[in-house]
Amino acid sequence: MQLYSWHRSDDHEKANEKQRDMGSGSATEARAVIAGESALTLVPTFVVVAVDATGMGTILPLLPFYSQRLGATPFLLGALISVYAVCQLIAGPVVGMLSDRYGRRKVLVVSQIGTLVGFVLLAVASNLTMVFLARIIDGLTSGNISVAHAYAAEHSGPATRKQALGMTSGAIGTGLLVGPALSSLLVHYGETAPVWAAAALSLISILATIALLPPDHPASEPLYQHRVPPPTLTRSMLGMRYAWRLLGLLIVFFFVNSMFLSQIGLFLSARFSWDGHPFGARELGWMFAYAGFINMAVQSFLITRANLIASDRGIVTAAFACMGLGFAGLAAGNSISLLAIELTLIIVGTMFARSTLTAELSRSTAINRQGMIMGLNQSLMSGANISAPLVSGALIGHRLFIAWALVMAAIAAIGAALAGQLLDTPRTR
Repeated sequence: MQLYSWHRSDDHEKANEKQRDMGSGSATEARAVIAGESALTLVPTFVVVAVDATGMGTILPLLPFYSQRLGATPFLLGALISVYAVCQLIAGPVVGMLSDRYGRRKVLVVSQIGTLVGFVLLAVASNLTMVFLARIIDGLTSGNISVAHAYAAEHSGPATRKQALGMTSGAIGTGLLVGPALSSLLVHYGETAPVWAAAALSLISILATIALLPPDHPASEPLYQHRVPPPTLTRSMLGMRYAWRLLGLLIVFFFVNSMFLSQIGLFLSARFSWDGHPFGARELGWMFAYAGFINMAVQSFLITRANLIASDRGIVTAAFACMGLGFAGLAAGNSISLLAIELTLIIVGTMFARSTLTAELSRSTAINRQGMIMGLNQSLMSGANISAPLVSGALIGHRLFIAWALVMAAIAAIGAALAGQLLDTPRTR
């Protein structure tokens, strides 16, 4: 366990002394040493998040068709997603602040236990009531991703914060690549086989968290010397003016993304066919696996290069524009070849927007408030996820497929316009 030691202030002081001894000409090498140590610290986090995300990714393509078999309409499917989001909205800030106070590891384990219980209930569900109960339990204990983001931000310096969050997002992308592909293969053995696989992966994730992540310390033991004195919660929230602008943009992103994800399975099933049969869980699984592959490519190769040639404002504006073009394309026709292009535009835009806005939000907040800001971010995401699936479900339920796609295109266009107005330039920041 000594391999994954925590980066407290003394570690960074040693690194700073090393940099001063090496001289100004070796500053780049010293920064590389710090970045390498930070990356090593986050290896256990990558493993834990990747396994956890694989479990979530396994049930994503199955849930619409699994619920439909138990009698769910498109609107009830939207309600199923919304009730999970309501629970996240309630639990998000609490989970974030508890992780600030008691440590990320303890809160992460409790959150993962809730996910495991939710998956088991989903696997044995014989009616919609049990499906709703499973999602409620999972939602009330959710917080895996926000806690992982806070952990990554906390164990990286300001200069490497974006790469650290990118590593966490890359772990999510890995899980969302492997999980849906696994679901597509397992669905041949029965509808519940992927759900039991997700439960098994959730158990592995709990064991990996206990075995790989070292016991952490509450926020009262500073990880960095530049921590600010903890103000009251109200003062903290009122003082985050730029953070609130970023959160406003994230609400727009979460809303349109939730509209898309909540009903894309039923949309594809109604409008597209493959080998003579409508799109089903298997085809949707491969689509999500493709999305995971794009996520990994964006996080591994494109994010850093994009920042060399464009500002965060330009990247987010272009990302929303890509999403809008993809959504508009969905309304235009039902060609499989065009569908691949449209989905690529949507997925690439989604990955760039999410990664850039999340990293910018983290940089806008003091290090000892990362749990709070990421919990607040998750709660606002849940707020968007409450209303968006209901709107989306009502449109799909009335077979207004073109209107569904055009509404999302319009929201993405609004996001692009707002990004140009709300995001700071590097000089302003």
